[in-house]
Amino acid sequence: MDDLFSTLGVHFDTSETPSEIAEIRCYGVIRSLPKFMEDMGAKKGQFLWVSQSSWMEFSRNELEAWLVDAPTGDHIIIVESQNDVEINYQCPSGVTLELWGRKKLALLIGYSVLENNDLQDLKEIKEIEQNHSELEIEHKESLFQRIKNHKNLCLKSHINPRDSLDSLGISQIPCQPILLELCFWLVKGNLVGPENSIEERQWIILEDNFSQEITLQENLDFISSTPNLPIMIIPVEKSAEKIQNNLNNLCDERRHESISTSELNSGKLLRWWKVDKKSIESMPKKVLVPSWAFISPIDGKKIINGLNGKVVEYKGELKGIH
Repeated sequence: MDDLFSTLGVHFDTSETPSEIAEIRCYGVIRSLPKFMEDMGAKKGQFLWVSQSSWMEFSRNELEAWLVDAPTGDHIIIVESQNDVEINYQCPSGVTLELWGRKKLALLIGYSVLENNDLQDLKEIKEIEQNHSELEIEHKESLFQRIKNHKNLCLKSHINPRDSLDSLGISQIPCQPILLELCFWLVKGNLVGPENSIEERQWIILEDNFSQEITLQENLDFISSTPNLPIMIIPVEKSAEKIQNNLNNLCDERRHESISTSELNSGKLLRWWKVDKKSIESMPKKVLVPSWAFISPIDGKKIINGLNGKVVEYKGELKGIH
């Protein structure tokens, strides 16, 4: 965002910039801006704020928390994480506000390219995109090692808690953000195939004792900064034994292999590749996932699992803030 505003030629008066409110950052009061931003509704003298991409949806709760401490004046909040920001709100006396979602942010980015339209800029953009793709490939290739070496792991939740509450018919119930502590198992070993062929393999297994699920993971999104929230933990015994007993279900593979007995007779055959349990080495790693606790008017305390959106029992021990 800093680079974007600089490219657009937006200048701010930062002499009395308010502190961050509810994780919404103020860039300052707009001192000068290009005409196309004026056409979009911005103007000199407005406070410009940005709510950056987050695991939590920008909701009425976040907006109301901001409105409590917002200084008197005109304001724009750019919400990076949502296309349309349709929230009913009422500003206090002396405060006016306009919410810009990703559609208007995309216009700003588009204008920044058009206003600085030379081949070198476009070449740099292309190089950035290419580097980003290469980083994604590197991330996939080294995910096992990254999990092994990282101390504080927190998965990104793609769940909207309101969807889970809507399914229960209680969409207006307030939720308390929490973190659930789950466990990665980093497993190394051999797959043994036909004619005793051997492949060395690595698997990432996620043990979720809240949903009572053990799953094989390949694509994972992490957040760089773990939220400061209470942590819910379920103490579990004999986890290693449980993982060992589920290895065949999770890791064995049936593969199509070509067979040919003559030029006229050929086809494919399903062949098993099975885990050699004697070769297995495993290592547990704690991981957190943002989730929500709420009180159902019928069933009492419940949890919305931020990993899969399931409503599960409120169980375990709630620890202090991370």
